Amino acid sequence: MSTPNDPYLQTPSQSVDSPGHGASGYPAAPPAPPLPGQAPPPGGFAQPGWAASPPTGLAMATIVTTGLYLLVQLITAATAQSSVEAAKDSLVSGDTTIDVASTVLQALGGVIGLASFIMLALWMSRIRSNLAKRGVKAGGPPHVEWWGWFVPLANFVLPFLGMKAIAHRKVGMGVLLGWWLPWCLVWIMSIAASMTSFFAVDFATGEIDNADALDASVPLTYVAAAAIIVSWIFLTVIVRRVTARHLED
Repeated sequence: MSTPNDPYLQTPSQSVDSPGHGASGYPAAPPAPPLPGQAPPPGGFAQPGWAASPPTGLAMATIVTTGLYLLVQLITAATAQSSVEAAKDSLVSGDTTIDVASTVLQALGGVIGLASFIMLALWMSRIRSNLAKRGVKAGGPPHVEWWGWFVPLANFVLPFLGMKAIAHRKVGMGVLLGWWLPWCLVWIMSIAASMTSFFAVDFATGEIDNADALDASVPLTYVAAAAIIVSWIFLTVIVRRVTARHLED
């Protein structure tokens, strides 16, 4: 026989009003897990460890490595005139002695340039991944931050499209163009500077007949250095703003 204190004699009103219980008085069943293949809601399925966090470390590494690359290019521009004079003397005299300082600077620029590319691509990939975790599709060519730089001619557009996709509504078009257009100018000036060596050679004889043609590379190097300064300043703004705002609605 049950007593008045019997816990199984709860009234319907008591069981419904009890938190965590269903109409029968028993604890409510937890929500069913998502079915295999079920599309996530806009915010994604709430799972432990799935919370996106700003990649502040990658952002700082990107700014630092690209800043070091800028520094190397500024040193290159500052020594451009002396490097050209040494190259002219070597061409005229036939001296094949290697300019150690210039060679080391070029190698250092290549290593730092590769590191800055990797850091920028990793940062862009992390931003894209964070957006995907929130159910936001960044758009643009997939993984373009890795391969878009190496497609001839198209590399003047593809990396910009990738940055525009992940920076949507977080950075204005003016800031994006402030980064990209000067960088395109850097490429153009660098190509033009390297082509000056062709004007120093008489292709009919294969001999150096106009070493002074190399002088044209000096102002081109100066323009490229100025463009890198502008591009890096805007890139820093982009990286900081997107890192801080990409998790906002």
